[in-house]
Amino acid sequence: MFPLSEKPSEKIGFVMEQLFQDRLPEFYETLGFHFKQSDSVFKAIDYLRKSGEKSVKRYAVEESHQYYKEAFELLDSKAEKTMDEKELLIELLIEWAYVFYYRGDFKGMGDVFSANRAIAESLEDKSKLGMFYAWFGWAILCQNRISESYPWLEKTLQIGKENKDQRVIGYAYTWLTWASLMGGNPEQAIKHGETAQEIAKIFKTDAYMYFKSLCGIGFACAFRGDGKKAIEIGNTL
Repeated sequence: MFPLSEKPSEKIGFVMEQLFQDRLPEFYETLGFHFKQSDSVFKAIDYLRKSGEKSVKRYAVEESHQYYKEAFELLDSKAEKTMDEKELLIELLIEWAYVFYYRGDFKGMGDVFSANRAIAESLEDKSKLGMFYAWFGWAILCQNRISESYPWLEKTLQIGKENKDQRVIGYAYTWLTWASLMGGNPEQAIKHGETAQEIAKIFKTDAYMYFKSLCGIGFACAFRGDGKKAIEIGNTL
């Protein structure tokens, strides 16, 4: 049975969970809406995140952004956050980063990450901190603040190596590919990109790490005059 509640939206949400438990993905958006109108804040956040992920997979980027924004605001509005809530907030930001990327809103990404840096740095989970630094460094880099991005990407790499976290290491090398390229060192960019490509083989479902590092190698090849290799990479992409 669903909990007693005086709020109709919450009752509707609990009933829908029971009636459509085998088809929940079809109703993520509706469930997020109903629980957002209730006291079940964490159910609302969960379904809004799932709605955001569902939308970005079909490239409904603005729609996805709105779902993540609503989930973030619900969590961010809590004045005192438990450690679990802080971890949830950083998880959400890391997911949301892909949407900022597809929107090309690197200033917006940088601003929201900067505002929540202290929370990320308070976490015991260093893998989350590593991914936070990775996206923060990338947001800074994409604002053409190349020299400012390096310390964050190097911190990412350090955290990844210290914790033997291949995903964090892979993202560090992916972004270092582009930092080196934008800094005028295509040879170093190719080296970083090739390392990222090797790590990407471990994460076959993470297409982002694969195509961003490969794309960086392609640009670096073009910059050093290897047009044939650049075209091959273009065809692969």
